Amino acid sequence: MSSADHTLLTRERLHCGVTAPRQPLTGLDLFSGHIGIPVTLVYPQGMQVRHMREALVQTLRHYPLIAGRMQKDADGQVYVDCNDAGIDFRVHEHDRPLPAHGPDSDFGSQIKRYFSAVYPWQWVGKDQPLLQVNVHRFRGGGVILCCYGPHSLFDGSAYWQFMSDWSRMARGLEVVTPAFDHQAVIDAAQAKMTPDAPPAAQGLVRDPDMRTRLSVMLRLGSQALKLRKGVFRIPATTMQRWKDEARLALPADAGVSAVELAAAHCLKAIAPLTASTRERRVGIVLDLRHRRRLRIPRDYFGNALCYGEARYTPQDIAQDSVAVLASKCRPSNEQVSNDTLFQHLALMEHYRQRRAIWRLFWDSAAGTLDGGLILNNCARFPMYDINFGQGGPAWYDICGVAFRMLMVVPTPEQDGGVDLHFTATKAELKAVAASLAVQVQASALMPASGVAPASAQAEASLPIEAYF
Repeated sequence: MSSADHTLLTRERLHCGVTAPRQPLTGLDLFSGHIGIPVTLVYPQGMQVRHMREALVQTLRHYPLIAGRMQKDADGQVYVDCNDAGIDFRVHEHDRPLPAHGPDSDFGSQIKRYFSAVYPWQWVGKDQPLLQVNVHRFRGGGVILCCYGPHSLFDGSAYWQFMSDWSRMARGLEVVTPAFDHQAVIDAAQAKMTPDAPPAAQGLVRDPDMRTRLSVMLRLGSQALKLRKGVFRIPATTMQRWKDEARLALPADAGVSAVELAAAHCLKAIAPLTASTRERRVGIVLDLRHRRRLRIPRDYFGNALCYGEARYTPQDIAQDSVAVLASKCRPSNEQVSNDTLFQHLALMEHYRQRRAIWRLFWDSAAGTLDGGLILNNCARFPMYDINFGQGGPAWYDICGVAFRMLMVVPTPEQDGGVDLHFTATKAELKAVAASLAVQVQASALMPASGVAPASAQAEASLPIEAYF
């Protein structure tokens, strides 16, 4: 983190006074990787730092994994030693006003100013806190809160569950310790494994040969150099118009969500810029907590991700309407069947036991080389409800990634509109911006639909349960 424009006032190692049994990292954890994820929330109204710090300490008592350290056991398996070694809490002072923020002023690469990066090889076997909390105070009272930790410790659901509990603690509300028994996930996977027939890596997650692996990684690395992140707002009025049009164009039982409509629109906007004649693949991130038969608790703290995919021919994207494309933007029944999901768990456990998770590859990521994208539905995450007593944030921001990915999040007003955090090439971002500008202008010229904002908010995203 550059120190040219700010002063580090305090740096503390916070401890919560609670220890717990060690927790092995599951195959799902390790597949997500020890990649640091910085998340920023902007509070123009400021906050009482001492109060939120005290609430953080109390919240960590319910999340002993976060205050631990990653280690390896005698067999080389990674686990979290819940030893209360502590987290880093830093307060920075800036002698300038709060920077501009919003869909037209996202932080982009400047987000690196607000955290200290940790590389994947620096987490395991080191005295490396698994969470750093950075409070940046600006002239005039505004605050940027940036939290940073490894994806292998928590996925999006787990992260926002922790942030919500921290917010609740700060407001004097009850906080319940979540389910963090990682061995239960390992046991569920092992129950479906047979020694004489180890699960095979196939379908969406596979184990490519070394030549194929190197070729794909080199191509992804080359593509990553061209990618940038842009943010685009689809107002509630535009989204409601899209839904109304889809309702008229599709069968009564088709039902499409804001997330699917947004993904379909982006696919159509960027398609002319892709020369590949291969299928366009949309990799869809799913949450196993919503599959009852897997018996992963809804409040499980860890990674519980699996993957689906939708595929389109270039002709589909060129000829079909956005509504039709959106109706197909979901995993097949086979991809989310009980057998497939248990096989996914078993596959991850099989490779974890062999200490070979690194060999597995999410094939949809390779699909981004041919004009596809990864779709991450964040529209129901409570980022704008993280209130430490002085009100919620006015802006949420996150860094771009190394492949084409669309993150769909609610607007700060939570009014039925959505913000698109899109990692793509400059030309693709420009195409999406131009296409959305036309759509927003058309909505502004149309009479109001008469639908109340609350109704639009309720339909902002197809719940993950709909896939299951």
